[in-house]
Amino acid sequence: EDTQSFAGFVLHVGTVAEGAVALGAAGTATVDYGRRRKIAPNHSMTHALNFALRSVLGSTVDQRGSLCDDAKLRFDFTAKGALSEEQLRAVEAECQAQIERKLPVTAAVLPLDKAMALPGLRAVFGEQYPDPVRVLSIGGDIEAMAAGVEAPELSLELCGGTHVTNTEEAKAFALVQEEAIAKGVRRITAVTGEAAEAAAAAGAELEERVA
Repeated sequence: EDTQSFAGFVLHVGTVAEGAVALGAAGTATVDYGRRRKIAPNHSMTHALNFALRSVLGSTVDQRGSLCDDAKLRFDFTAKGALSEEQLRAVEAECQAQIERKLPVTAAVLPLDKAMALPGLRAVFGEQYPDPVRVLSIGGDIEAMAAGVEAPELSLELCGGTHVTNTEEAKAFALVQEEAIAKGVRRITAVTGEAAEAAAAAGAELEERVA
């Protein structure tokens, strides 16, 4: 039902449906690959969204939280007020452009100090990262960045989650909600794949009806 990281361990949380669990008992963990395949594009496009927001709103945007599941992605960030329609369209267009460019999504494990020294790296304020740490890039060569011969073009973040290998796997991106959740903090909810295509079609139909 859930996994949580605690004191260097990954804790699996669930309900015993049959039999009993005792201290020292052996178990087998399995991955729900069908669900993971739906989560991966949402997670990768959260990184793309982070980059898009900073591109449109400026460098004052900072991540304050996120959630990625098999149905949607959610991203919390600092902002002085609600985004305008023009800004929302620009953010959505940037994310869709990254999909259409078919950018590679790559990861590398680096010593924490070396990772933190990468130019353009984004990290969540207050987050405790392991050493070594996993670095994820959209459209860039992490080893080349670490060697100082390449600068990040798009997203470069510390992340240990599941991702696609190319942005085209997300197929489509659509913003479905933007709201305030606290003073100075906004939340965007978005979808990818077939859900994004359906949202775009519904939006186009609505615009046609009210035109």
